[in-house]
Amino acid sequence: MPVIKNKLFRKILMYFLSLLIPIIIIGLISYLNEEQIVKKDVSQKLGTNLKSSSRTVDIYLEMAQSTNNNLFLSDIIEQYLKPYPQLTDQEKVNLPMIIKAIVQNRNTISSFIDKIFLYIDTKRVYSTEGLFSFETFFEQFYHLDDYDQEFWKKKLETSSLFELLPPTRVGPSNGPHTQEVIPSVSTQYVNGKLATLVTSLSVPAIASSLNNNSLYSSTTYLILNSGGQVILNSGNWDGDTVRQIDAQFPENKDFLFTKLNGSEVLIAHSPSGSFGWNYYSITPVSSFGSESSGILNVVFWICVSLVIIGILFSFVFSVNLYNPIKNIKEILIREEKEIEVHNELRSSDELKMIRSRIHQLVEQNRNAALTLNQYSSELHDQFFINLIKGQAWVQQEIPTRILNKLGFEGSYYSCCCFMFDYKGRFYHELLETDRLLIQEKMKNLLWGLMQRHVNCYVLELDPNLYVCIMNLKREEDRLLLDLALENMKSTFEYDMIYCELTIGLGKIYSKVGDIAKSYSDAITAIVHGKGHSEVTIADAANFTIEQTHFYSFLDESKIANGFKSGNIETLRTEVEGLVQSNMNRGVSYAYLGTLLAELLNTGIRYIHERQLNLHLLLTEDEYAILAGRNMSPNEFDERIERLLDFYGRIIAETTVKGEPKAGTVITLITSYIENNYRNNIYLENIADEIGLSPKYVSRLFKETTGTSITDYISLVRMAKAKELLAQTDLKISEVSEQIGILSRTTFLRIFKKHEGITPVDYRNAICRKQDEAK
Repeated sequence: MPVIKNKLFRKILMYFLSLLIPIIIIGLISYLNEEQIVKKDVSQKLGTNLKSSSRTVDIYLEMAQSTNNNLFLSDIIEQYLKPYPQLTDQEKVNLPMIIKAIVQNRNTISSFIDKIFLYIDTKRVYSTEGLFSFETFFEQFYHLDDYDQEFWKKKLETSSLFELLPPTRVGPSNGPHTQEVIPSVSTQYVNGKLATLVTSLSVPAIASSLNNNSLYSSTTYLILNSGGQVILNSGNWDGDTVRQIDAQFPENKDFLFTKLNGSEVLIAHSPSGSFGWNYYSITPVSSFGSESSGILNVVFWICVSLVIIGILFSFVFSVNLYNPIKNIKEILIREEKEIEVHNELRSSDELKMIRSRIHQLVEQNRNAALTLNQYSSELHDQFFINLIKGQAWVQQEIPTRILNKLGFEGSYYSCCCFMFDYKGRFYHELLETDRLLIQEKMKNLLWGLMQRHVNCYVLELDPNLYVCIMNLKREEDRLLLDLALENMKSTFEYDMIYCELTIGLGKIYSKVGDIAKSYSDAITAIVHGKGHSEVTIADAANFTIEQTHFYSFLDESKIANGFKSGNIETLRTEVEGLVQSNMNRGVSYAYLGTLLAELLNTGIRYIHERQLNLHLLLTEDEYAILAGRNMSPNEFDERIERLLDFYGRIIAETTVKGEPKAGTVITLITSYIENNYRNNIYLENIADEIGLSPKYVSRLFKETTGTSITDYISLVRMAKAKELLAQTDLKISEVSEQIGILSRTTFLRIFKKHEGITPVDYRNAICRKQDEAK
């Protein structure tokens, strides 16, 4: 074939054939090391299996400990468990409730429990089968070989939280002792007396649990406690063999190949972190030796098959890849004006020529894309923010052209506002990373739900406040709008355990310039409709909205008298009462902003009357915020607090000066963070603690300290983390929990962001410095 003689084709074919080299190498390595591979694979599987099985047993032991503690703390035990001679006839009637409580606790881990019994004196013993005399229970009903009555009597003399006794055989005194159990004992004070609770764990049940999870039927198990005593010996190994097994793991190895009684075995080891037990599984090598030949045959034929298939596919792919390259080259060289291309052709480097030409095309496409995308989403957001606030558009692009690009070509316009009010569960039950992800994706979710029914544009005006500007083609589209809102309501109704959603719908207008009125209607509807249900749709058409505010000369006189009296609480009452009065009259939110601006001017006039310097009491930035006519519901409480803060400065300047409020607030914030950094703290509960709005607290802290509250929390936590890393041996996950970060991944990311290294590297560096100092 002519194509084979082409240099580029031969190069492509060689590239594909080179991919077969790893297959050949892997095949040879597997062929030469198959026995070691099988042993390593089986060792890892048996080690993992033993760790899983031992963890299961540990969990049941921990549940037994928890069962003992829970039973002691139960209301029934606290109320009715007393020494038998001290019980009244009425109290003896309630003794079956103690037995019932014991039965209920046994059901928690019934598969591992042989018996649960409880006694507070040497007269009576309470068990799952009933109430027995002390002597009858231990002599006839439940006789333990290694623990007589005197042993159990002494247990009432000293309290102990939880103790695992060596295993013993148990049974009735006149019958065979076929059951082996491990007694777990807890002795605690109940009603001023020491009471002993015993939960005996079945050794056969533990052995059955291990055997059921075993990979090989020939595997036997050995369990030793911290003192070297045998807990379980399913292989019936003699004492010398047991000591030999235990002695071969001085360094906590995971597995070991050795010989026991003349046979080669694989011993896996798993220590218990909770109770000091050591678990061993002993598996004969002959049990898995037959797997080697089978794996070898499989690997050999797989490699042969892959090589043959690889050669065939390499040739096919090379032909299919070269033909398009050849066609691309022929198309590109048709452009006679591309001098560089002809020069590259002379060098016979086809790929270099194609790469150069494609690079030129990409540059042309990128320049075109930059031109087409000059109206970015930020520009669109700013355009609509100007529209809803009634501000003039000063950019070069004509507003109608922007609207046409977005498909806003209808005759009717309306605004819809979505206000989310997140509940405490949202901050307590969800991790910070999950909360940020939800809030980040909320805008796109709302936009997608609304866009299905009406043409619209959604922007995030403030945190948790989203504005949807809608373009209705005709009046009948109002039905589609209602359908969209109902769909929105049904979508979020299952999430209301975490938040409340209030949807404010503005009136429909026929001019683009009236979008600001529709936005004001929607915000006012939210204020009137908020709190009626967890998902509320408030239509401005159902409310009487006043397009003016009410602020009389008498109201202004009351504010002035408040300045003269020097009582900030009086001023707060007057301002809040005036605002509430306007809200009750149905004054739109836009004019509530105008009202606050008028209240600001009253304070400024009072300053001028007292011949004070305004710039000493109010910065230009604060004036710009307080004098603005437009605001969102999220800004309303903050605006009032800013206004009252300004009033407080006036009073402080005209009466007695005190400590700056900002310093007091910052002290409260930093004290709260330093005392609660171990908990899941966030801006909202800090604001609740000091009695101010979250936005005001966030702004004040940022302006005063130069950093955000979130960053300050991280700084405090990282400082505490470095102390723990340097002064303790806690694990990284434990350090993370100690400083209030439940996610180990999040802790690693934040620590490296602040310190530039990982926690492990930081701890190692500290250790090196300490060693050098010595």
